[in-house]
Amino acid sequence: MNCTQEFQRTNYSFRMLTYAMDDDAGSWWWWINIIGTLCFGLIGLIGNLICFLVVCRFALPQHSFVQYLRALAIFDCLTLLFECSQSLNNLLVYLFSLNILNFRSTIICKIYEYFNHVFVLLACWTIVGLTFDRLILLCDPWAKQWPNLSRKICNLQCAKRIIYFLILLSLIINIPHLIYQQWICRKSGYRYSAAFSGKFDINETQKSNSTDYLTCQCRISPSHEHFTVLLFVQWKIYVFHLLCYTLLPAVILIASNAAILQVLHAPRQIVGQQNEHLRSKLTRTLTSVSLMFLILYFPHAIVETLSLILVPSFNLRCSIRSLIIIRVLKRLSELLNIAALGINFFIYILGVNHYRSAAIQMLGLHHFDMFLPYLTVEHRNSIGSLALHTNSNQRRNTQPDGSSIRLLKMVNNGSPSSSGYKSRLSR
Repeated sequence: MNCTQEFQRTNYSFRMLTYAMDDDAGSWWWWINIIGTLCFGLIGLIGNLICFLVVCRFALPQHSFVQYLRALAIFDCLTLLFECSQSLNNLLVYLFSLNILNFRSTIICKIYEYFNHVFVLLACWTIVGLTFDRLILLCDPWAKQWPNLSRKICNLQCAKRIIYFLILLSLIINIPHLIYQQWICRKSGYRYSAAFSGKFDINETQKSNSTDYLTCQCRISPSHEHFTVLLFVQWKIYVFHLLCYTLLPAVILIASNAAILQVLHAPRQIVGQQNEHLRSKLTRTLTSVSLMFLILYFPHAIVETLSLILVPSFNLRCSIRSLIIIRVLKRLSELLNIAALGINFFIYILGVNHYRSAAIQMLGLHHFDMFLPYLTVEHRNSIGSLALHTNSNQRRNTQPDGSSIRLLKMVNNGSPSSSGYKSRLSR
């Protein structure tokens, strides 16, 4: 359906039609998304880097959750790097017509989109692995069937195997991005969009000799057959977004966190090592990480999935109002996604005393009196012993100088001269 008659009947402006069917750059929700992504993304990058360094330097490596935290910091950092690069590129294109992500090559475009989706999926499923690890360790749901299951799963080697398996699985799932995507360019404006022309599988042109501004992006190649295009679209909607990105992680996280919270708030009748895990603040903090991720991350996943399902029907009906609502929800929910990727620093670095103290010591903030109350006794003692050791080394370095001065004074005052000593030897 061509929407020209519908647009002539309604009173929507050219700008609103462009926001709905082509590009919403310049709208108020676009500005909120760009500024928020750059600010939150930069804070998240710094925070995840500090988290990774603290966990690597001060954590006990034999625990399984340490491996998940390291992997989570890396995947969140890489995902934020992609998101910040895309937002910075959109801002530079809008203000200065400078495209820093103008790949000009289908191969580079394929690789960029492929690894972007790989890291997005890994950031999600690493949280799932961490939550499932806590579930097995605390609840031990299969203790009667397999008594030593928690020891076999919740250890260093098994955590590494699970992370490697998630990496391999994500690389396999995102292979269609390498096969079917292509660098496509067309003229800017809603009249040249696929939604306006009714051609939902391709854009107007791949290459254009016109001097007009071109809109370029990675998308499904128009050289493929209609069945192939439809297959890729169905895979992206139902396999990647709906199943792997939304439903499966949501179900596992909700069920696991519900079981963990039930155990945490139940009367403690267990003694031994498991009771220590229940009482530890670390377990509560890791559960908070999972819950905050669930709250902040999945609105974006749900909106993204719904947009992929509903936007084609909105385009067919030329429903401009519905398209704009979807765009606003996508832009705002993306900010929640960025917050979910960068909030871990404030939860388990600032929430757990040991990691907060380790971060203060690593950043050198312990030299300021205002941060000393936040140090643990262990770190205070290590800092005190280090200062004592440094002072003793300084005394040792300065002591030979004083002794040599005293020896020189003794030689000059009471000892025989070197010439007299030589004369006595000659006799």
